Amino acid sequence: MAIDLQQIGKRFRFYTHLNELEMEDLKAMTGSDETTLNNILNGCNIVLDELVTIVKHFPDLNPQWLIYGEGSMFKPKDENGNCHDHPKNCLKKDKAAYLQQMKNMLIELDAAEVAKGHHADVDALMAKLNELKTKASE
Repeated sequence: MAIDLQQIGKRFRFYTHLNELEMEDLKAMTGSDETTLNNILNGCNIVLDELVTIVKHFPDLNPQWLIYGEGSMFKPKDENGNCHDHPKNCLKKDKAAYLQQMKNMLIELDAAEVAKGHHADVDALMAKLNELKTKASE
């Protein structure tokens, strides 16, 4: 199974946007410098040791999805239905505009994932975004 650095960058960028993480947040959370983080976000000059070190700071991020595009973006919840990440119930931005931005990013990610045969995962995410957008406009 080949590793596509550009796809890793797109998936990590999607994850960070979904979690509303800006560069300063990423630097503070990971202790990494901006150049390293930009390389990962842009899918170029990625050193896998650095990527692994950074991914450890995101306990809900599924590394299998990030690297290979397989499975869900998030790690499964435990037997009690708990995810050990901070809840993201409140969006800092205008909810409708934010959801439209996420939908646009998902369309970009969809084109790459469909080529790899992962259309069902993308369809599920798209349905959830549409549901949230409908609720936001009510």
